[in-house]
Amino acid sequence: MVLVSAVRDYISRMLQDISGMKVLILDSHTVSIVSVAYSQSELLQKEVFLVELVDSISKSRESMSHLKAVYFLAPTSENIQYLRRHLVAPRFGEYHLFFSNILKDTQIHILADSDEHEVVQQLQEFYADFVASDPYHFTLNMPSNHIYMLPAVVDHSNLQRFSDRVVDGIAAVFLALKRRPVIRYQRTSDIAKRIAQETAVSTVVYSK
Repeated sequence: MVLVSAVRDYISRMLQDISGMKVLILDSHTVSIVSVAYSQSELLQKEVFLVELVDSISKSRESMSHLKAVYFLAPTSENIQYLRRHLVAPRFGEYHLFFSNILKDTQIHILADSDEHEVVQQLQEFYADFVASDPYHFTLNMPSNHIYMLPAVVDHSNLQRFSDRVVDGIAAVFLALKRRPVIRYQRTSDIAKRIAQETAVSTVVYSK
């Protein structure tokens, strides 16, 4: 129950203090996080009457000012650009922005500069950057990731993106559980060493 409960707590915190009819806007990553932790009927009980993907809703211009938009997104450059465009021409009455991990300062500045209509009510960062497949196991939904563990790998920029994503996801698990990890890794694997060391640093920095 531990991992699922941690994610459920985050989702409850997003929704419980926002009264009235809501639309929940997710991305391809966070839709998996929410779907394993909350059912459609539970979302309805929280007055969520519509669930949309951020890339799909970007194609519509229909005004829905009677709804309050609750965004739960991964802090990617692509999502920040989607949000920037949404805020420049707002369709909803209020915007409540939640992210599954830590934002960069530059991303926060982009969002602040885009909110000319002052529709953003709050912005929060949560440590919910993993899919809790059951109470004691999680996945980061990274298909074909085994290729990065091979000695003769690949493009260094892709390797760095892979490493950063794994570090962010594993660190989020420990931070959500409020646990300081002891990490062991295979000494002969450079990528395992990098992930272990960067995860250890991340959990110390973000927990302060």
